[in-house]
Amino acid sequence: MPDFQIPADVQRRNRRKRQAAWVGIAALCVVVVAALVVLLPSGPSVARDSLVIARVRQGVFRVRVQAPGVLRPRGERFVTASVPGTVARVEVRPGDSVAPRTVLVRLVDPHLDSAMISARSDLADARATLASTAAMLDNTRLSMEAELATARDAAEAASLRARAERGLAAEHVVAQLDYRKTVLDATTAREQVGLTEQRIAAFARNQVAQIAAQRARVAAFQAAFNEAQANVAALTVTAGEAGVVQSVAAHPGQTLALGGAIARIASLTDLKAALDVAPSEAGEVVAGQTASIRLNDEGESRIAGIVSRVSPSVEKGSVRVDVKLPAHLPPGTRPDLAVLGDIDVTTIARTIFVARPVDARPDSSARVYKLIDGGRRAIPVAVRFGATSANAIQVLSGLAPGDRIIVSDTGDFAGKAMVRIR
Repeated sequence: MPDFQIPADVQRRNRRKRQAAWVGIAALCVVVVAALVVLLPSGPSVARDSLVIARVRQGVFRVRVQAPGVLRPRGERFVTASVPGTVARVEVRPGDSVAPRTVLVRLVDPHLDSAMISARSDLADARATLASTAAMLDNTRLSMEAELATARDAAEAASLRARAERGLAAEHVVAQLDYRKTVLDATTAREQVGLTEQRIAAFARNQVAQIAAQRARVAAFQAAFNEAQANVAALTVTAGEAGVVQSVAAHPGQTLALGGAIARIASLTDLKAALDVAPSEAGEVVAGQTASIRLNDEGESRIAGIVSRVSPSVEKGSVRVDVKLPAHLPPGTRPDLAVLGDIDVTTIARTIFVARPVDARPDSSARVYKLIDGGRRAIPVAVRFGATSANAIQVLSGLAPGDRIIVSDTGDFAGKAMVRIR
């Protein structure tokens, strides 16, 4: 094969062509990469642990209104002074648990002590008078009964003598004058018996009346003594029922008039849940609906209740809803305990729902991020929401059962066409 030399100018032209081709290829690559960067949505990268992901479900959807609140007593007892006095000691403080016989305040009043001593003396005197009167009347009655017995004996003797002299008078053994005198004596003796019986009967009625009067006098003094004794006992003021002291109005050295305020006590058992419902949700709440009251955030202790009252007005940005609770409550329940209530408004038999995304509103449209590609990426989709519950919301369109969406805050990547999940 013949050997020939390529001219230098041809080599230079070929080299320039190759360099131009490589430059063109490099430029084309730069353009392609730029186009991919611009056109393909790579999106930010988010750690899966920082997201809250929920699965769309289908089934029975319970529409619930959730609201915070506190436990309140359905009734409070205001303890007042039943007798006037000066406060010597205050035995309790707000927040103390009390039993019915727990002493709240001790009062002093020397006049009440003197009145009780005087009443005791009057009662003792009345009782002594009753006993003396009863003994005197019994003695008089016994004397009269003895007189009656003597009169009866005399009448019987006169009667026997008259019967004996009647036969003798007929035989003229006894003079008629003597016989008539004997008959007259027998008649007089019988009349004396009758008069004595009448006196005894009248005396018995008088005895009953006198004893009744003395007993009434004793009863009056007994009532006065009982009242004086109760007044002295009232100087030691007790709670009267089990509960928690809400406030104490009395302080040592204070002079209390009759009916003066001492303390306010809330019952430990007769409690209600006072919930503050948002005005936008209060329209769905009516009396008679069931509710569940949580005593802590974990929901470990729940109390079933019934909505008993819905306030007709908005106060301080919320509507007060009272929930009636059962008589027997779990340990740890007390007035002013913060609770969280779930009120069952209605039930939708068959629908699609999902855990409520942040800022999701009922009967509104929103864009949420749905997971695709096995959960490695998420893209925004338009969703129409319906009824809302405490922690879930109805899905009217845009999602299907089994879809997974991000329900936590998406503010860091809002508006991005795609999010990579690592």
